[in-house]
Amino acid sequence: MVIAIVIMFLYIILFTFGFVSYIFNSIGIYELSKREKEKPYAIAWIPCINKYLLGKLAFKSDTHALILTFLSLGTTLFSFFIIFMYGELYATLALLLISFILSLITAIYCYIARYKIYSKYSKSIILMTVFDIVSCGILGPVFLFAIKDNNKNK
Repeated sequence: MVIAIVIMFLYIILFTFGFVSYIFNSIGIYELSKREKEKPYAIAWIPCINKYLLGKLAFKSDTHALILTFLSLGTTLFSFFIIFMYGELYATLALLLISFILSLITAIYCYIARYKIYSKYSKSIILMTVFDIVSCGILGPVFLFAIKDNNKNK
C-alpha cells in the first residue's frame, strides 16, 4: 500500500512538473513568435506541433521547422506504438531503438534551435546552453519563458 502511494505521489509530481514546463515552453514560444511575426501563433500551444514555431524562430526556415516537427511527431508515435506492441519482444525492441534514436536526434536539434534563440535574445548564450544540456532539456522551457521579453542583441 505504501509503495502504491509513493508511486502515485511521484506520478503527480512528474505530471505537475511536465505541465508547468509545457506552460512555460508554450508561453515562451508564443510570445517570441508574436514578436517575430511567425504565424500561426496558436500552434505554440499544441504539443509536438509547437516544434514548428521553435524551428521557425531559430532557423528562419520552413524546412528546418518541418524537420523538427516531424522528428517530434515521429518520436511520439513510436513511443505510442511501443505500448501496443506489448508482448512482441522483437518488435518492441526495434521500436524502442527507433524511438531512442529519434529522441536523441530531436533533442540535439532542439538544443541547437534553443541555442540560436538564446543568441538572439540573451547575453548569457553559452551559460544557458550548457545548463540546458546538463539538465537534459529541463531548463529549456524556463529559459525560453525568461527571455521572451528581452530585446534582440545587436
